[in-house]
Amino acid sequence: MPKPQKDLSFSVLLDYYAPALTGKQRDILTEYYNEDLSLAEIAENYGITRQGVRDAIKHGEAALRTLEEQLGIARREAGLQAGLERLQQLAKNIRVYNGGAYAADARIIRDTDEMLAILRRLTAQEDAHAL
Repeated sequence: MPKPQKDLSFSVLLDYYAPALTGKQRDILTEYYNEDLSLAEIAENYGITRQGVRDAIKHGEAALRTLEEQLGIARREAGLQAGLERLQQLAKNIRVYNGGAYAADARIIRDTDEMLAILRRLTAQEDAHAL
């Protein structure tokens, strides 16, 4: 019987909501998702059965799922990041179109420079929050 695939979205949720879990749930989920330890390895680390590890993982996953359903932080963050990336691409497209068949408009160059600078700053802030 093939080993079931891990739902790595829980690794992302763990980044956001780990402090809300119990210490044991947080540690077990971290070992399972982020360190890729097996149930047997984790069980040995905690002196519990594989079933005990599985139960802790299932309870932790349920807690993470509930927190995301209630708060939606990971979903909003992903949407914000996608929006920032799209805005950056649009600003770059405007720069390309502005330099096309017509004389480049200095106002468009200035405004798109400012847009791109703001986007870089916002993206850097997002990256800092992720750490």
